Amino acid sequence: MTEYETPQDSGALELHNFFHNRHLNGLERLSGGYTSNVFKGELDGQVVVVKQARGREIFYPTYSISTETRMATEVEALRRLSPVFPGEVPEILEYYPENNIAVMTDVGGEAVLGFPYLMSGRAEVHHGAAFGNFLARLKQATVDWQPFQTIESARDQIGIRGQEVEIASPQWGRQLRDYYLGQQKFLWVDGHPKNVFFGEKAPLIRAIDWDCSHFADPDYMLPNFFGQVPVYTIFDHINTEEGIRFTEEMIKAYIKLEPITPDVERKMCFYAGTQTIQRQDGKWLFDACGGNDDVSLRRKAQLFYFGRKVLTSVSTFDQYLELLRRESQNSQGL
Repeated sequence: MTEYETPQDSGALELHNFFHNRHLNGLERLSGGYTSNVFKGELDGQVVVVKQARGREIFYPTYSISTETRMATEVEALRRLSPVFPGEVPEILEYYPENNIAVMTDVGGEAVLGFPYLMSGRAEVHHGAAFGNFLARLKQATVDWQPFQTIESARDQIGIRGQEVEIASPQWGRQLRDYYLGQQKFLWVDGHPKNVFFGEKAPLIRAIDWDCSHFADPDYMLPNFFGQVPVYTIFDHINTEEGIRFTEEMIKAYIKLEPITPDVERKMCFYAGTQTIQRQDGKWLFDACGGNDDVSLRRKAQLFYFGRKVLTSVSTFDQYLELLRRESQNSQGL
């Protein structure tokens, strides 16, 4: 890993020139995130990913742009994690702090990102099990980390992720905050389909986008993902039974390494319900929730019903999966 002094006038939009003397060639723009531009290129014969952070978008309570970026958080997290999870998370190769640019290994390779994977109808149990296993290992590997400075705070993130729940019920909003802020352990908050690669070669799971990481309740990580599965089953992107088995294997693999008490199980079901409510109108998922035609609107309403039902009457994973089966099957008649 190397930190370089970079020219002050290099400019974020001149990456080709910026890397000319670093022998990084063939830059190809990938689909960047909301606060970053992402490129793939070749450095010394190795395929790498170049991530360029932009000013941070602040959505709540009012929209604004901060000049502060999240790059330092991602670099710190990955420098700690990549020796523990080689090939499963990117390794930071070079970091240009003055320009908010990091060069990292490309862990994607032949794997498929979770969003197109699910949208294409895939939900394979070996991938669900591998991801559950990864999340349990991640929690165990970071449990003793002392908090370091992160750009996003737990309160910032719970504001973003809890607004819809707060609107639906202030009581649920308070419960979500109490759960989420109840621990100060490392939390990879963005472990959802847009940031998980599913591959057929080892490692089966590769995890990206760590810049929003912070210290809060790590029990959020597992339901953060499986709480979005109902979007794909109710909108008929994936088969109901395949979605249930995928979720079930994810949970079982997690529990093999990280036992879950009844209280934590109830909390995780609550988190899953909040995820469904947050995503029910397509937040960050765009095309997954269709348009405004009658069928799509009914399915969005059904997702909202499902999320509320989870929050009010579900306390075990078995209850969650049975409700998912019933509501996903009901959606097929719409």
